[in-house]
Amino acid sequence: MNLIERYIFRRAARLTFITLAATTVVVMITQVLIYVNVLTDSGQAISTFLHLAVMLVPAMAVVVAPFAVLIGASQTLSAMNADSELAVIEGAGGSQKLTAKPILILGMILTLATLGIALFVEPWTNRQIRTIVSEAGADLVRLAVQSGSFKRLDDGLYIQIAEQHPGGAFGGIFIADARDEKTELIYYAKRGVILPQGERELLVMSEGEIQRRTVATGDVSIIQFASYAIDFSQFSSADSTPTLRPKDQPISFLLNPDPNDFFAKQRPQQLRSELHRRLSEWLFPVAFGLIATYFAGGARSNRQERLWSLAAAATLALCIRGLGFFFMNASGGSDTMMVLTYALPLGTIAIFLILLASGRQLRIPAWLDRWGSALLAWIERQRLALQLRLAGYRQRAGGGA
Repeated sequence: MNLIERYIFRRAARLTFITLAATTVVVMITQVLIYVNVLTDSGQAISTFLHLAVMLVPAMAVVVAPFAVLIGASQTLSAMNADSELAVIEGAGGSQKLTAKPILILGMILTLATLGIALFVEPWTNRQIRTIVSEAGADLVRLAVQSGSFKRLDDGLYIQIAEQHPGGAFGGIFIADARDEKTELIYYAKRGVILPQGERELLVMSEGEIQRRTVATGDVSIIQFASYAIDFSQFSSADSTPTLRPKDQPISFLLNPDPNDFFAKQRPQQLRSELHRRLSEWLFPVAFGLIATYFAGGARSNRQERLWSLAAAATLALCIRGLGFFFMNASGGSDTMMVLTYALPLGTIAIFLILLASGRQLRIPAWLDRWGSALLAWIERQRLALQLRLAGYRQRAGGGA
């Protein structure tokens, strides 16, 4: 890269990584709140919250990386246009390709980082999250023993344990599970014990029964068991439900799944959807970088035109990302959706590479420009009127005092 390209790259990279860090933290906090009830009720230390937060970072970074590139590149090019730097570059004979190259390199860096995270880091952190939640669930059971009262494990899922026997065993276990809108389950067992099994902990119950009630009809069926296990990471039967979900599995498993795996037998489309997500999601940072360069690059003196161009870039990016999520989720059960999962980012990259290479610029219609100018003028008048009213209120309040 030459001097100008390095200058653009440094500015865009700084804004991109600041945006990526800030957005990832915000999204991560919203995800931590999903687990906060279980973690706080089970008396987990602050280190557990921090561990969980760190484990959520890779998955959140993969989601927000394309938007970080879009925001960083758009803001950098807009600031350069406002400072007439883009006009100087064009006046000196520089083309839009000069601004596109550093943004494209930045997008490639984020793309490769996203690919590595999606293929290797994210599955490992997902398994760590399941371990943390599993341990918190086991601790919640121990608290239920100490208090002898009902404890909420999840929305619609409660547990009560009457006593603790010597050796760590429990007596009088009662679990009510009403999370499924169609079926209500009640577990009762005379004895139980928490046993570690690999990275998870199980509540193994003995001499009990399961009462299953169909909500629609009110029919009740009773199943007696000699031994039954509850996996705290999923709060479901360890005998009939998988330990690891598709997003927890390594890429090698998705490419060649175990035929005896629950999802391979019962829900193979979810395995395929996860595979296509990991192999396609990494393309979006480059695509969004090209969108930002096309809409925000190039010197423009018309303020309204630039605002509309930035709005068009943001709207197009949101639509593409939304379609991407839709195609990914449906790709496991449809060959058409599978093709569209890859065609969407690749097509976006190809289209905007052609547009940038051809030097064509988006120009908004004159009527839209006039309408936008009128709208901004009206907003400015309303802002000034509000300031005058507030100044009058403050003056009267000061005179009354």
